[in-house]
Amino acid sequence: MTIQFVNPLPSYPTWRQIGDCMKDEAKKLDVDLTESGPTGQALDATAMIKQVNQAVANKKDAIITFPSSVGFTQILKQAQDAGIVTGTLYGPGGKEFGADYNIAPDFSVIGESLVNAVSALPGKHVLGLVAAANTGLGKSWMAGVKAAAAKADNVSIAGEVYTGDDAAKALPQVSALLTAHPDVTEIVTHMGTTTPGAVSAIKSHGLKGKTFLLAGGHDNGGSKAVDDGTANLILLQDVCTLGKQLVDGVVNIKRGKPVPEVPVKIKVVGKDQLQALLGQGWV
Repeated sequence: MTIQFVNPLPSYPTWRQIGDCMKDEAKKLDVDLTESGPTGQALDATAMIKQVNQAVANKKDAIITFPSSVGFTQILKQAQDAGIVTGTLYGPGGKEFGADYNIAPDFSVIGESLVNAVSALPGKHVLGLVAAANTGLGKSWMAGVKAAAAKADNVSIAGEVYTGDDAAKALPQVSALLTAHPDVTEIVTHMGTTTPGAVSAIKSHGLKGKTFLLAGGHDNGGSKAVDDGTANLILLQDVCTLGKQLVDGVVNIKRGKPVPEVPVKIKVVGKDQLQALLGQGWV
């Protein structure tokens, strides 16, 4: 059996780890997995779609990718029509989106988990939210945050800004948020791309020790922010297991076996638990 993994960001640490864990699992299952992806540092959906199309032309048995835009639906459906099993990471899932198997976190649950972790800390908390957009996954995440905040007696929300998951927009957007709401105690986000800009904004506003980032993962300085006290909590995902489960899923589908739905494992932790989880492959 042959699998093509079209990796959105092969050089980005988290996606590199996912790809490596997929390769380990494929080897264990005696499956031939090859990987491709854009060569730059930015996500290139057009290049990825071309590579998915090439995998279809090469008659791979299965294709795995991150469907970063609506343009993936058509090409993944074409793959299905050609008898190719399709697996997606962090996609909407479902046959209508061209996915035979999808593994993705429930972003509303992530939002709830973040608020519950903040609420467990002493004192009153005022949140500033940083989302990709007020649509799609960003909207789902904010819904989870707002629902959980409404139930917590020590958490309120001051405002929200959007970056389009663009690291370059994090600094100006978080700065604007802190200027408008200087009482914010935590910057909360679902994106690792927010970290460098949020850290810089907190420091430039003279708020280190008063306003904290809840870091969105180890990459982009998330762990460093926890170590230096700019972040008080960090959201981690077990991405290695995610990659292995996705390989297992497409292989089982191709072999006519049932595949269960599996949730993405997440944890929100402080400095005391961080290193142990990083050592176990969480990022």
